[in-house]
Amino acid sequence: MLTRTLKKILLISLSTLQLSCSENIFSGLSSTSSDEALLVDARTALNHQDYQIAIDIILNQLSAEGRQKTEAKELLAGGYAGKCGLNFLDFIDSLSNAATGTAFTLTATPFVGAAVDPASCLLALNTMNSIAPAASRTLSQNVFAAIAGMSLMGSATRLYTDAAPTNGDGSQDSVGISCGLTDAQVDLIILGFGFMSENFSSLGSSQLGSNSSTFTDIMNTCSSLGTSCAVTDSSSISPALRTVFRKILNTVEYGVGTIVTSGNPVLIGTACP
Repeated sequence: MLTRTLKKILLISLSTLQLSCSENIFSGLSSTSSDEALLVDARTALNHQDYQIAIDIILNQLSAEGRQKTEAKELLAGGYAGKCGLNFLDFIDSLSNAATGTAFTLTATPFVGAAVDPASCLLALNTMNSIAPAASRTLSQNVFAAIAGMSLMGSATRLYTDAAPTNGDGSQDSVGISCGLTDAQVDLIILGFGFMSENFSSLGSSQLGSNSSTFTDIMNTCSSLGTSCAVTDSSSISPALRTVFRKILNTVEYGVGTIVTSGNPVLIGTACP
């Protein structure tokens, strides 16, 4: 098992996007212009976990030209991810150290007891897409997008299936709650799953620990149910896909629910009325 120190070193080498106040892995910027100075201020705010301040600097103080810089978009994505509830190193620690669990429990557990805002995770991911599509981004940018996708998936799952007591306790609030998720709620889970899937190949053992096969299996299982599950555009979410995700979520072996499938994906179809 990787030590936390080694994990930091690996993450620093892989990712230019860091949401922990204890590490600053953004490349240095000289303060030779107003925009460059503001980017330094935004980065400082981000490292201090002052996420809204970082967002406000990027959106309201940078010039229009400055907002188009890759560095500015990365910082903006980091600010939104922080507002969502993501602390990069803490999430990786929880994920890589977890011994068992479904993909949905593994990604939701780091958010138990924490206030979350899944919509901000989606803003972070859309900001990354404004830099370039996944195929044209750097490895470090796609590492961030994969983790932010997992965070969207997990934070929404925790919020919408495990809100009581305040910020959840690690158990679904009621039997079958996943089957009653609204379209807006399940859409955020679907999009998180889609962004994770799109960027999954950029992740390695330093992020996933022994759980790589868990995520690979659920991506394959979802695809085997007759609909594309790697959706990153809300306009492409079909009613059939929403039904698939509600049913997956309500299973023991694949989601957070109580319906037993014994690992037979055909039985997922019976998980909701």
